[in-house]
Amino acid sequence: MGLYIPYFITVKEGEKLDGNINYKTILHTFSYWPKLLILYYKTNKIYFIGIIILTLLQGVSPVISLYLTQLFVNTIVTTKDSSIEGVLIVFLFFVGFVVVRDILGLIREYIEGLFQTLLSNHMNMLVLTKASTLEQEDFENVEVQDQLKRAQQETSFRPYQIFQQILAFITSITTLISSVIFLFQWNWWMSLLLLLTPFISIPSYMKLSNSEFVLHWQRAPRNRMSWYYTHLLTHDKAFKEVKLFGVADYLLHKFEGIVEGFYKEDKNLAKKRLQLTLVFRTLNLILMGFAIFMVAKATMLKQLLVGSFISYIQAITLTQSNSQHLAQSLVGLCQHNLYIEQLFHFLNMQAAQPQPNSHEGKGIELIKIESIEFKNVSFTYPGTDRYALKGINLFLKRGDAIAIVGKNGSGKSTLIKLIAQLYKDYEGEILINDINIHDYTTESIRSNIGVVFQDFMQYEMPVRENIGISDYQNMDNDDKIYESAFKSGISDLVKALPAQINTQLGKWFPDGIQLSGGQWQRIAIARAFFKDGSIFVLDEPSAALDPESEKEVFEKFTKLIDDKIGIFITHRYTSTRFADRIIYMEDGELNAIGTHQELMHVCNEYRYLYNLQIESFQEPAAVNT
Repeated sequence: MGLYIPYFITVKEGEKLDGNINYKTILHTFSYWPKLLILYYKTNKIYFIGIIILTLLQGVSPVISLYLTQLFVNTIVTTKDSSIEGVLIVFLFFVGFVVVRDILGLIREYIEGLFQTLLSNHMNMLVLTKASTLEQEDFENVEVQDQLKRAQQETSFRPYQIFQQILAFITSITTLISSVIFLFQWNWWMSLLLLLTPFISIPSYMKLSNSEFVLHWQRAPRNRMSWYYTHLLTHDKAFKEVKLFGVADYLLHKFEGIVEGFYKEDKNLAKKRLQLTLVFRTLNLILMGFAIFMVAKATMLKQLLVGSFISYIQAITLTQSNSQHLAQSLVGLCQHNLYIEQLFHFLNMQAAQPQPNSHEGKGIELIKIESIEFKNVSFTYPGTDRYALKGINLFLKRGDAIAIVGKNGSGKSTLIKLIAQLYKDYEGEILINDINIHDYTTESIRSNIGVVFQDFMQYEMPVRENIGISDYQNMDNDDKIYESAFKSGISDLVKALPAQINTQLGKWFPDGIQLSGGQWQRIAIARAFFKDGSIFVLDEPSAALDPESEKEVFEKFTKLIDDKIGIFITHRYTSTRFADRIIYMEDGELNAIGTHQELMHVCNEYRYLYNLQIESFQEPAAVNT
């Protein structure tokens, strides 16, 4: 399978990544400018236009300053009588220009500061909005994770950095053109030589930029790994094991190894850049010295006035520095392709979609789920060949209370993920109300499903948001929040909290209250109940509950789903007594369906696991007697 790399790199898995920044790359860099400028324009139209106008004015201001300086000095030198009227007029023009230039500079600084904040916010919103459209399959794809990490990592500063470089490019080219025109009055071939010489350095800087590009591209996995070590050392969930296992030093060593590797790589590149810079700066200084010598010679021969001598020397310096800056800016803009290309690729990336079939694209809004039917459904997780589900045939209707049991990896949770459309690429058919599930909009399907997964979220937010986030449009409904807390058996705790449903949970933010594992799980169950769904799914709901709490949760769950579809996945076989039917799964297949008594007679595996679990409770009792 080919690995996605920006336009000027082609690489297959297992091959060495190799960049190729060249003149074609430079031209291609400008092809991104329309997209970038539209993006900047949409951030704030007035600020963007104002910055562009002020940038152009700033570009021509150095040459205007040269001209006024030349005029001022020459007027002083050539004035022979005692009248200073002419000198005063030029002086006032010069002072006026400096004042206007400085005021415009302050205005630009003010606007750019505001624009930087707006751009950072706009880019973060674009990346986060795109991330919210991705599917489960995308988040489990390592390449997508790398793209997301690269896009997210530099969003807060890189787009503005690119904007500044574009502005600097515009300023440099404006100043360069105007200063070369100014020098043409003195010597046309010298002005062209000063203009073109710095561009000799471009091929060498391109070669170095290739190395930098490839290096930073290959760092994405190590960047994510360093972030993960940081996460383990700073996150409260990992804190207990880090302390108990005494692995802080080990994790610090791993983190240090990565960042030291980054430093060594950067240092090596910095040395190469320094060597290149010294060589080409020396060449430019020699040329600039020769040009200044020629101006001085012409002045000594009375071919130039003193004012012209001063302004031409400044123009030579200006031309040389701007042409050099422009050459490096071109290479720098190419380096930004690493970010620009990945940013637009990520923003334009299509989320994982189901395989095309005749049932897609109708967009029916699902109001209520009366029944769900699996017809010969099989499924493999992306990137694997092993079937997680094989030939599933199952019919569920409103009012059913179903327990799903089986060994780890038997496909219990996968079944729920397909109903919730977290994965859409499978064999067979899933019907809702006798209509193919792909005929409905994904949003309307998910709005009908309330799920508590094994790895449920513990939101570092107030109780109100922890419960109400499943139906955030009704989050301000206090009665509904308390009702959901009551249904999950957590209402007494919520009412005892300092600010009740407005109490901050977790320890990440000030005044937060930390809950036990079982209490967090009840909050998650309340979150599922808050949703006015047609199906409620509890995946290992008793994992963090004591027996009394488990009994209370299941009793309330069975009452709640009286006219809905209820599914709970469990490893506690004693919990199956709350279900109307029990599904026993093994190796991705439905091995048996029936009541507890029926499965005890017809399913050897179910009977064995049930008795094994019962014996584990009975043996200690026998010892005590």
